[in-house]
Amino acid sequence: MAKTINCALLGAGKLGSGFFKIITERHEHILSQTGIDFRIKKILVKNRHFQRASSINMDLITDKPEEISSDPEIKIVIDTMFGIEPAFSLVRQIVQSGKNLISANRSMVAARMHELADLANEMKVFVNIEAAIGGGLPIISILREDLVANRIRSIYGILGGTSNYILSEMTRKKITLQEVLKSTYVRKIGENLSVIDYEGSDSAQKLSILAAATLGIDTNFMEIFSEGIADVTPDDIEHAGMFGYTIKLLAVIKNHDQTIELRVHPTFVRNTHPLAGVSDEYNAFYFQTDLLGNYMLYGKGVGIEPTSSLLIKDLASMGQRLLSNTKRNDYKLSWDERPLLPIGEIEASYYLLFPCLNRPGVIGKITSFLGEHQINIGSAHAEVEDPLSGNIGHVHIFIEKAAEHDVRNAIDALNRMDFISGRIKFFRILED
Repeated sequence: MAKTINCALLGAGKLGSGFFKIITERHEHILSQTGIDFRIKKILVKNRHFQRASSINMDLITDKPEEISSDPEIKIVIDTMFGIEPAFSLVRQIVQSGKNLISANRSMVAARMHELADLANEMKVFVNIEAAIGGGLPIISILREDLVANRIRSIYGILGGTSNYILSEMTRKKITLQEVLKSTYVRKIGENLSVIDYEGSDSAQKLSILAAATLGIDTNFMEIFSEGIADVTPDDIEHAGMFGYTIKLLAVIKNHDQTIELRVHPTFVRNTHPLAGVSDEYNAFYFQTDLLGNYMLYGKGVGIEPTSSLLIKDLASMGQRLLSNTKRNDYKLSWDERPLLPIGEIEASYYLLFPCLNRPGVIGKITSFLGEHQINIGSAHAEVEDPLSGNIGHVHIFIEKAAEHDVRNAIDALNRMDFISGRIKFFRILED
């Protein structure tokens, strides 16, 4: 006999409407696979008179949170809202009434992860935030279950589906970011109509959730060093390609003994590396572990369908737990007090681009100056743009692993040299 679990949906925007349509269409299939009859009993919206998608059952619409929190038949709430407030206040009110929570609200979870965990423990309910990391990749489940015996040394992730699509289009078509943004497809693939992230904050939010859920690192996403792709140009992409690299917006976790490294930035990725082939709206996580070695998870990282798929996966998992556990366990997170490593103290390899005047010994001056700053040169290359113009074009320098503050100090000093004819750019390099 099928068991019935009544649910409520928070939000009927682009993601909420898409999720409702999919779970309605796939109802019989989900029932046959799980043995659970999941029924959406209420849909909470801000304005109940707003014209909704035709797939929404208007009889379920309410603008009163208490109709959900006071209903003892509703066991699970699925949060597809956007933003921190009033979303968190609504979620807190509903969870305090004893409801279990599944949330895809990235901003809220990233800002209130610790409070959500504490609230879940207090109320003895389940909180599942897998979909808040985005797309259809069950990263938290894999880390907690499939890789539970492994010590994770590092995680490199392409976490922004829209930003990865933008970089892919810039690389394919040799066009600027602004030209890509004119495409209607960029808005089509996002879960939220008002946000197209290319500044890195979306990836930083996902990184903070991932670090909290898997390593217990309690940090606000605004504390994470984050650079977006707004300054990446077609020339940068061309230069990367000249030397066998692709530019990707990477989110990085490195697990040190005394500190944790969390950062987001454009990165040179060797074309032979698995992450270099992750294109368009696809995301990937590349793990370095002690037992399994290198391990990669790949799939669509943005869009209504993949996110809804993960929400339904969470719903099925939570439904099984509710039916099999009459006494619920605490939602446990072992919070780790290790501090974040400041960006100036990270060590990485770098690519530096110097626009220079055509003068004798320019490369020698640059390499000698970098050496004085304890920076080892891997290779140096000159690119003559127009010999008659007096401009040597560019000097490309690849440096071996160095502390970022040394690299930045050297760049600041070199920017003041009279043979530098423009802005010096640098990119961190993903180690092979």
